[in-house]
Amino acid sequence: MNSELGKIAILGSGETSPNLVSVHRELLEDGASSNCFMIDSPFGFQENADQLVEKIQDFYKTSLNIKINLATYRKIEELNSKSFFKTIQLLESASFIFAGPGSPSYASKLWSGNQIQSILLKHLSEGKNALFASAAATTLGENTLPVYEIYKVGKDPFWEKGLNILNAYELSCSIVPHFNNKEGGNHDTSYSYVGKNRMEKLLKQSYSNILGIDEHTALVISGKEGLFRVQGLGKLTVINKKGIHEFDNGTTEDLSILQGLLKPDKKNTENQKEILKNESQDTNYLKQIAKLEIEVEKNKLNNERFSKIVEELISLRGKLREEKNYELSDTIRNILESCNLQIEDSGEDIKWSILD
Repeated sequence: MNSELGKIAILGSGETSPNLVSVHRELLEDGASSNCFMIDSPFGFQENADQLVEKIQDFYKTSLNIKINLATYRKIEELNSKSFFKTIQLLESASFIFAGPGSPSYASKLWSGNQIQSILLKHLSEGKNALFASAAATTLGENTLPVYEIYKVGKDPFWEKGLNILNAYELSCSIVPHFNNKEGGNHDTSYSYVGKNRMEKLLKQSYSNILGIDEHTALVISGKEGLFRVQGLGKLTVINKKGIHEFDNGTTEDLSILQGLLKPDKKNTENQKEILKNESQDTNYLKQIAKLEIEVEKNKLNNERFSKIVEELISLRGKLREEKNYELSDTIRNILESCNLQIEDSGEDIKWSILD
C-alpha cells in the first residue's frame, strides 16, 4: 500500500449532523481548507439539486467556517463536454473533496470508467483528503449497491459496478452505508434499506466482502498513519467468508487488521488507474476552453475583491476628511494614486478609475 495515501472518511449517513462535524474538521486540517470542492453527481437528477448544494455549502460555512465550492456533473450527457472538463480541472486543484447523498447507482454510472474515477484515486494518492457519505460512500467499493432499484422499484438484488477506490488501501469489499437502518418498522430495512434476506441472496449470486457502516457513523482511514478509526453513534461491521466482525465507535486499530479481513480477491485484476488515452482534437479544445473559463472566473473574483478594497479606502478617506484629518486622508489618496488609480472628487459623489 502507498503510505502517502491521504485520509478518507466514509460516512454511513449524517454528513451534516452535529455529531460528525469533528470528522469534517479533521480532514480539513493542515491547509486542506483552502480549496475545497463538492461533487453534486449523486443527487444531480433531483429537482431540488440546487437547494441541496446550498444546504451543504451552508453547513460548511456555518459549522466549519469553510467555503466549499461546487464541481458540478449532473448528467451522463455532459461527459466529455466543456462543463465536464471544467469540473475535472477544478477537482485536480482541490485540496479536499466531498460527495454525499443521492442515488448510489446514479453516481456510479456518472463516475465509473472516466476521469472522475482516476481523479479521485490521484487525489488520495497525492496525500489529499476526501469525505464520502451515504450514496457517494456506496460507490467506493468493488460493487455499488443500487438501493433505489431494489428497495423502491422492486428489482431482484444485483450489483452495479463500483469505483473500487478502497483497493488503493488494499481493501476488497463493497460498502453498505445505513447498515443499521430501522425505518421500515415492520419490515427489515437494514443493509441500506435492502434488508438482510435480499443481501444474503445477492451474496450467494455474486459474492463480495461487506463493509457495513451504521448511520451517523464514520470510518476514517489514514494511509500515512496506517490506521483506521470508527467514530459516531454506531459501529463498523465487516462480513467476509469466515464470519462477522464488529468494531465499536471509538475503536482505533492498525489498518492491517482491516486489510486482513478484506483481502483482495485474486480474480480482481481491474486496473483502476486506467484513464482515457485517446482524446480527439475537439476534446483538447474543450479542455483548453474550460481552463480559460476558470481563469476568467478567477480574474472576475479578483477584480471584485480589488474594487471592494478601493471603495473601502475611498470611504475611509471620506470619513477622515469629515473629521478634518486632511493629512491622513491625503496619505490614502497618495497610496491610491501610487497604484495608478485616479480619484475624482465631485461633491458627495467620489469616483475612481484606473489610469492607462
